[in-house]
Amino acid sequence: MGLAASQARFLGITARKSNIEYEGQQVNQQRTALAEEVNALYNKLLELKKPIPPEETEFYESNYAFNLTNTQGLDGSYIVKSYYQNNDGSYYLNTKRTYTKDIAVGTKLENSKIVYDENYDWGPDADKGATVISTPQGEFLINFLTEDQSSSKIALINETYGEGTVTDNMLVYYVDNAGQTHYFPISQSAIGNTDINSYIMTQSEVSEDKVFEKAEVTLDANGRFSSLYAIDPATGDELFGATDVNTKRTNNTEAYDAALRDYTMSQDEYDKKFADLNAQTKSLQQEDKILELRLNQIDTEQKELQTELDAVKAVLQKNVENTFNTFS
Repeated sequence: MGLAASQARFLGITARKSNIEYEGQQVNQQRTALAEEVNALYNKLLELKKPIPPEETEFYESNYAFNLTNTQGLDGSYIVKSYYQNNDGSYYLNTKRTYTKDIAVGTKLENSKIVYDENYDWGPDADKGATVISTPQGEFLINFLTEDQSSSKIALINETYGEGTVTDNMLVYYVDNAGQTHYFPISQSAIGNTDINSYIMTQSEVSEDKVFEKAEVTLDANGRFSSLYAIDPATGDELFGATDVNTKRTNNTEAYDAALRDYTMSQDEYDKKFADLNAQTKSLQQEDKILELRLNQIDTEQKELQTELDAVKAVLQKNVENTFNTFS
């Protein structure tokens, strides 16, 4: 290789080496910037506050409680939700009453009809034949209620489903194979009827808010309610007397359920933010991995260029020496 060629090669390798070094600096700067972004994401992860689920015990509250029996429509268990003292020294009570109530559950006897079974056997010494209801579950003997029994059950049906649901003044009934009694208006017992509306009488626990605007309260030595007497503010008559008032610890389920819903929403939000930050961190780490591989390639290329540059220097030095020796 001649002197001119060696010089050109030397300059080319030097330029390439300079470009590689510059690219390496750029890659290092990019990796530094990525490291700062990752660190910022890590700090955001540390700032995330994991929601704490509510403890059911946090929502217990103590309330006055009493039970009433043999009262005029006021029987049941009572919880005093809140109270305050009136100007005259009596107490205003906001209570929750829980009691068992008779209800009528309506059912539709589809594909059923009333028939007269002339062969129905009443037993020895009795004429055969009876009116029965034919249902998909079998045939059952129809029985008649007394007028008083009908009135009470009709009133219950109309109270449950609305006044005028049953307009008859009498009900008939039958007992199915499961021992359940079905009641239906006598107008539906006409021969040939189908899809009969019947009613099953059952009981259900009911809760309702009950306010007593005026109550006389007796306090014990600790200043707690020990007995109370509710007064009708209009007449001054006693509505009831509760002589055994206790302190009952109850769970505020509504407040707990609301706190649990808030926790669930907060947890979902936390999980999403956590997942997003992790995804961003992994993406940046992947970019850094690619840059690291490129930096290794640059380092290898730079070493190769340095080796080649050293070789060209040696050739160039030898060419210079030979040229000067020629003219000496």
